[in-house]
Amino acid sequence: MEVSFYLPEKYFPSEEWIQAWKEDRPFPFEESGKAAAVHCWIYQTWALLTEAGIKTSLVSELPTTGLVLALSGTLHSSFQSNHHAPDFFLVDIVADGLPHPAAHFHLVQNRAHARRLPHSHFIPLWPQPALIHREANRKGVFERISFFGDPKNLAAEFFSFSWQQHLKKELSLEFEIRRAAQWHDYSNVDAIIAIRDFSRSRQLHKPATKLYNAWLAGVPFIGGNDSAYQSDGRPGVDYLVAQSPKQVLEHLRKLKVDAAFRSRLIQNGIESGEKFSRSATLERWKFLIQETLPGLAFQWQKKSPSQRACYLLAQGAICWIDRKLR
Repeated sequence: MEVSFYLPEKYFPSEEWIQAWKEDRPFPFEESGKAAAVHCWIYQTWALLTEAGIKTSLVSELPTTGLVLALSGTLHSSFQSNHHAPDFFLVDIVADGLPHPAAHFHLVQNRAHARRLPHSHFIPLWPQPALIHREANRKGVFERISFFGDPKNLAAEFFSFSWQQHLKKELSLEFEIRRAAQWHDYSNVDAIIAIRDFSRSRQLHKPATKLYNAWLAGVPFIGGNDSAYQSDGRPGVDYLVAQSPKQVLEHLRKLKVDAAFRSRLIQNGIESGEKFSRSATLERWKFLIQETLPGLAFQWQKKSPSQRACYLLAQGAICWIDRKLR
């Protein structure tokens, strides 16, 4: 089956992209800052696979045949009858959205979510492009604590003036929320805090990308109860978990005064991050495109019309349950 990545023209971020696509020219590739999900998952993946010599297509119209990968949020709510056909196999990339009931298979960004969602496979989001590592000459420095991401994804407690005053007065540490234009730059950062809230929520639809980036940049990481962190990391070994603002302060105190502990945490994180580097993620995608998905598409082709209809009915029920349990 021919493999296509579906990127509707209306989701292209600019007229420059549209014109480049029409003229079969490379698109401008954003090297820093925040990028749209369609850019991260669709264009970036297609571009890096193409660069690696893996033949796939980038299309702006949903094909009626072949193996098609699409971000779930870009798919229409209804499909024509051809989505039952044996020569059409749709894979939706769920990302932060919801699995699409018309998809035959789902790609999810959280390993714990993949264990719960039938007919799905875990694939990590690419690390931040053009990542700048923490400067080597900061080995003995511990001054700046940062959050990389949208402020809405940070626990409200960290916006408190009293908490930031405690941080500064008790530990002589500065806390900052990095702007999107700096999300690739870890050069002068000494620790990362990435806690959405202090609840017991597992955040099954959220990725561990902030953890991967911290590992790859050589920066200690303090996270919350996210299932993605727990699935890919080792608490106390390559990252730290905090259940309260007080525990965050305790972790920061330990990191500040115990250089040996800090060094071990960083080194363990660097080793763990090797599995989520750009090159490692590319190898995951290559195997997925060349082996896993073609095998699943072949199994789909072998099903009878009634088996395909039953399969899609089951997919609809599975997606409904997943939405309710989110």
